[in-house]
Amino acid sequence: MAAYRRGGVATLDYVLVLGVVLPMVAFIMHVGPRILRFAHEMIAVMVSWPFM
Repeated sequence: MAAYRRGGVATLDYVLVLGVVLPMVAFIMHVGPRILRFAHEMIAVMVSWPFM
């Protein structure tokens, strides 16, 4: 019975993918390497700091 009231939900799925997910993926691909580099530097500092 509830399956008959799902008209237009596929359109909302496409809008969600095109309007939310794709820009978020593009942002993550742009900023991701910088975040990983920063995390690596912070871990290196935390590990090497007591030995300096």
